[in-house]
Amino acid sequence: MNPVQRIIKNMGVTGVSQVFLSIIGFIFMIYLARILGEAGFGQYSFVLSFTSLLVIFSDLGVCQLLVREVARDKKLSENYTNNAFLLKIPLSILTFLGIVLIVYFLDFRGELVSLLYLFGVYNILQTLSLTYISLFNAWEKMEFVSLFLIAEKMIIVCLGFLILFLGYGLLEIGYIYLLAGIFDLLFAMLLTFKKLIKPRFNINLDFQKDLLIRSLPFGLNSLFDGFFFKIDTVLLGFLVGDVAVGIYNASYNPLLISSMILATMVSSALYPVMSRQFNDSNQILGSFVIRSSKYLAIIGFPIAFGCFVLADKFILLFYAGNYVESILPFQILAFFIPLRLISTIIGTFLSSVNRQGLRTFSVCLSAFFNVFLNLLLIPLFSFVGASIATVLSEMLLYFLFIFFIIRYYNLININKVYLKPIIGSVVMAGFIYFIRDFNLLLVILAGLILYFSLLIVLKTFNEEDINLFKKLFESK
Repeated sequence: MNPVQRIIKNMGVTGVSQVFLSIIGFIFMIYLARILGEAGFGQYSFVLSFTSLLVIFSDLGVCQLLVREVARDKKLSENYTNNAFLLKIPLSILTFLGIVLIVYFLDFRGELVSLLYLFGVYNILQTLSLTYISLFNAWEKMEFVSLFLIAEKMIIVCLGFLILFLGYGLLEIGYIYLLAGIFDLLFAMLLTFKKLIKPRFNINLDFQKDLLIRSLPFGLNSLFDGFFFKIDTVLLGFLVGDVAVGIYNASYNPLLISSMILATMVSSALYPVMSRQFNDSNQILGSFVIRSSKYLAIIGFPIAFGCFVLADKFILLFYAGNYVESILPFQILAFFIPLRLISTIIGTFLSSVNRQGLRTFSVCLSAFFNVFLNLLLIPLFSFVGASIATVLSEMLLYFLFIFFIIRYYNLININKVYLKPIIGSVVMAGFIYFIRDFNLLLVILAGLILYFSLLIVLKTFNEEDINLFKKLFESK
């Protein structure tokens, strides 16, 4: 299997599982939003975002470092994985104590306290299990990662549907998440010890200290990156209330799910390959990044423009006439998708070439910009302000990434590859605007046919793209 086929195979395995997981997760989220209403769904979104943000401290980038180093040398698997897990145990205990202190000092009351503890423990268990799942990523065995993710999601969705159908509420959903977290850890350990390494729990304090220090740039990046996805929800909850959080997340979640399907699929498959190429064939890494960015732009821009034009159709379809106020933030947040996809591959490039410090700096600056904008715009425009802050912050992150890769790696042609997908997407958006009152599925299909026809007319695919496509179908 040549490198292209291996990448496509890993993207395919990850992609199929991500699509499946996202579909069933999205259906569950829609049902949850309808059953709980704007306030209840807002509280669910707030608790999940708040605890996810705090639990970053139980990992601090250890898993990302593990993937990079083991991808370069498989012999490091056992030492890195076992020590990483032992390191994360005290970090997890400290994280939970932090949640307890925050709950106490912020004087949370009633059911909200129980929900914060339940979802906090779930996220801690999940990050412990991620230590083992990261090893499968490093080995590029994405089928096992997909198996794990599907099993976990099926527990949450199936039991969640049952709980809601029986008339129970959000607290019982919290217990379902806790059960899923316990399963996460046990299944991940069993799978790893059976397939890849032996369980050796020998504490190497010097190595763990070194591991923690070297993972901190990744950890800071994850922490600041979390601000892009969580801080808007958290600040909306504090500054406005649960209803605003519910309206905002009703628009944000479908778009976030769409972008994360592609971002996770691509970054999971490419990060080990890019890390290895940094050692083996650094010269072709730059063109590899440009081509990957081009393909993500081809995918991301039509989704953004299509969602902008058809926002009311999608919101009404998803929520059966409810959450009408989510239409405008949905239109704004649609442009988050291509920015997030391209930034993901560029950020992955920086990490794979040992420039995670530049990535961390970029994400840090953009995260503080995001917090500033949210504090400025949420009191004025509520969930619409949060939507604007998210897109502008993601735009800043993209330009910072571009600045560094142009300055240090001379990838001067990277911006040029976006022009033709943007032109095709704008023309497609204008076309579907005039036929938007027809059947939604037919409108989307007609728009896609026009878009890809325009890409061909504009000669978007060159000889390198054709050769890459041929490699995909070469015999092994």
